[in-house]
Amino acid sequence: MKDLLNKIFTRDRIIIIVAIFLAVLSIVLLFDQILMPWYTKHGEALTVPNLIAQRYETAKDILEQQGLKAVKGGEKYDANLPFGYVVEQNPSGNRLVKKGRRVYLTISVGEKDVQVPNLVGLSENNAKEIIKSYSLRLGQVDYQYVVNEVADIVIEQSPAKKSFIKINSEIDLIVSLGEPKENATMPFVIGKTIETVKREIQKAGFRVGRITYKISDEFLPQTVIQQSINAGTITEHGAEVNLMVTVLTLPE
Repeated sequence: MKDLLNKIFTRDRIIIIVAIFLAVLSIVLLFDQILMPWYTKHGEALTVPNLIAQRYETAKDILEQQGLKAVKGGEKYDANLPFGYVVEQNPSGNRLVKKGRRVYLTISVGEKDVQVPNLVGLSENNAKEIIKSYSLRLGQVDYQYVVNEVADIVIEQSPAKKSFIKINSEIDLIVSLGEPKENATMPFVIGKTIETVKREIQKAGFRVGRITYKISDEFLPQTVIQQSINAGTITEHGAEVNLMVTVLTLPE
């Protein structure tokens, strides 16, 4: 008898749970399929246009023509959209709203500027790390012998410190090679990229001379495969080194 009652009560609970679920589902469907469409029609609902990447003045005109109001919702740095263009909107595009609804538009103020750090007096490697940390890029690096100056120290930079530039801009450096020397020893540069070789040659006290090109599938493009002064040669400071570099196609 007790087992029978337990089965009846369990079955009744399941029936009640199923009934509640069906009732909730019916209310949701009723609201979504009948009440919501009726409400939006009754309130003269309008579809909010997508205004992202439009100029603010253009976006404002579009909204007014559709019976909506444009409100500036603030400003924001944006690397992809120039000053005066819409970067965000609320409500978002394709939303249904009542006529006369305010649409808040966030306007781009362009790409954020970065204040150039002071790199003079730092080692070359430290300067490179700081440039990277500021979301900037290393540009051209030149090397000079300087009287009464230690080697591997940045002595000039461009742009100058505290100036403002765009993110991802380049900073050029001039690095000291220390005291001037009469002679220089030619390093081995075969197999390295031309950009790396240019720096190494300058740091060793030589100048990059004529660069010729050769099509090759044995080495990656822009690889130095020949140098006019053999590695280990000691010669006068400032001598020119001619190089041969691999390419996929010969330059015109």
